Amino acid sequence: MRRPLQTRSESSADRMLAATLALLDEGGPGAVTVAAVARAAGTSNGSLYHRFGDRHGLLLAAQARALGTIELETATAFAEADTEPDDEQAVALLAAAAVDLFVRHRGSLRAFLVDAADSEEVQAASTAFTHRLAGTVTGWLEQRFSCGVPAAQSAWRLLFALGASRALFEDDAISPTPLASGALADALGRAVLAVVR
Repeated sequence: MRRPLQTRSESSADRMLAATLALLDEGGPGAVTVAAVARAAGTSNGSLYHRFGDRHGLLLAAQARALGTIELETATAFAEADTEPDDEQAVALLAAAAVDLFVRHRGSLRAFLVDAADSEEVQAASTAFTHRLAGTVTGWLEQRFSCGVPAAQSAWRLLFALGASRALFEDDAISPTPLASGALADALGRAVLAVVR
């Protein structure tokens, strides 16, 4: 008999986290209120408080979900790149994946890497996340291209800077001439190759 309750509870928690991430995408952290999340998830305020404790607990859980999803998608992109024997094609795949990830997860990245800087817990989790990504990217570049740590770290910083700008700004705010994601990924791939070769 308890199994259905747990399933409903997990489903309710999933809906609350999905609603939180959708609200972050639409309006940033200010849009995430207990009432707005409960309404969007079709649950009650009390259910949210019971599951997450408070708004801060909800944001921490949403951060864990969002950053975990990004890490999983990053691992998938690297696994695909590992199967590509051509170095240029492998880097092109990764550049396209990076641009796509930063655009698709724009709201979460902005909320958890920039806007929520007033929470030490959020900052610590975000820093750990970026360091894990840095380790993944630099480790792969060092192995694939037998490049040194400075070159791999420079390439990572290039990727992260471009990705961060995609998360923070709409393309037309950066340049009067919008750049299609494909063209951006191509240029990024060439830049990374130039740094590590």
